[in-house]
Order: sequence, then structure tokens, then C-alpha cells
Amino acid sequence: MGVSREAEGAIEDVFVNKLGAKYPLVKVDEKSVAPYGISFFPSVYVIDPDGNVFSVPDDRMPSEATIESLLARVSSSPKMPADKLYDPLRALWKKAEFLKVRDFLDKSLAAPGLADPAKAVYDEQRAHLDKKAEAAEKRIAALGAGPDFAASQEQLERIEKQWRGMAPATAAQKELQRFGADPAIKKELSAGKALQKLRSQFDPSRVAQRKKLAEALMAFAKKNPDTEAAKQAEAEAARLNGK
Repeated sequence: MGVSREAEGAIEDVFVNKLGAKYPLVKVDEKSVAPYGISFFPSVYVIDPDGNVFSVPDDRMPSEATIESLLARVSSSPKMPADKLYDPLRALWKKAEFLKVRDFLDKSLAAPGLADPAKAVYDEQRAHLDKKAEAAEKRIAALGAGPDFAASQEQLERIEKQWRGMAPATAAQKELQRFGADPAIKKELSAGKALQKLRSQFDPSRVAQRKKLAEALMAFAKKNPDTEAAKQAEAEAARLNGK
């Protein structure tokens, strides 16, 4: 991923017309790419299954072991025939409305006169939903262990919303309640939110802003010792300083 502040027409002329670039070119606001902290070209970033930006400090490719661990958490529903019969189910999967997916499948499977091919498709989809729910509960347990409770809280809230009315939502809610009742975790949550707010005040794509952010991150780390947020701030400051 590269970032340029050149005029849109100039970028298109050079990269598309003259160089024949085949990769996607996207026009976005600079704030949209700020979380990536781009400092090199090309830079490599991975979006994890929870929608978070995952990167390594020096912008190299993540290790094969890291990629494998992330891919292990990716789970897509079995491919369905192109028949329009399955369009409503496809739409529900796309929206990640898992309770509606379950209800749709249970209702369809209970319908009298269901053709064998359709029954086979729905059975496979239902089995996948159960497997996905089981994986979500394991993920909830891992998130509850920390150490980045601020990030865990966001992901647990997302899981609770996606699985509302089902077992994973209940499990996620219990973890969130535990977070709110544990003084040590509450301290981590407060520090994590403060770090997010601090990052939002700077534009690391600009040299001067990057330097100020690095200084602010080090000050933050000293102010919030012995927290996961402080460790993240120190690591980010080192990356911004090119260490």
C-alpha cells in the first residue's frame, strides 16, 4: 500500500496510462489510512478476521506462522448453488446475522416437501453455523485472557452483536461484565481507550506529526506504566523513530 498527495489526474496519468498499473488505485481521505502508520513504500498490511489492522513493526511480510494462525480463524460458509432459491440465505450470511441464519435454516429444513438437493445444502449450512458458533466461543475465551483488553472489548462487543440471541452472545456478554467488574482490567481498558484517543490526534503520514506522535507515545507510556497500552505505545514510538 502506498500513499500519494499528488493530484488525482497526475497519479492516473503516471501509474495507469504510462506505467500500466494493474493493481487497484483507491482515492481515500488521509485519516482513513492513518491507522496503518505507513512509513515505507511498499508496505504490507494484513486485516485480521476481526477487522483489525495487523502489521509487523518494520513493514515486512508477516511470518508464515503468523499468517497461518490468522487464516485458522477464517471461516467462510460452504459454497451454495447459483440457484436464486439460496439468495436470501446468502444475504443473511453477508450481513453476519447469525440468529436469522439459524432461524432461516431451521424453518427451511422443517418445511414439508423439501427437495433432497436443497436439504443437503441446508444441512451443510446448518453444520457450518454450529461449527462457527463453537469457534466463536473459543475465540471469546481467548479474548477474555487478554492482555490487550481494550481490543478484546471491541471484539467481544462485535461478537455479542453478531450472535445476539445465541450462545456466543451470552458468553461474550459475561466476559464484558467481568471486564467491568475487575479493577485491573478496568485500568487496562482506560489506558487502551486513552491510547486510541491519543493516536487519533496525529497524522503519522506527515513527518512532523510522526515525530510529535512518537514523543507523545513515550510520554503516554511513562504515564501508564505496567499496562499493555504502554507496551504498545513504546513499540509504536520505536517504529515511528525508525528503530
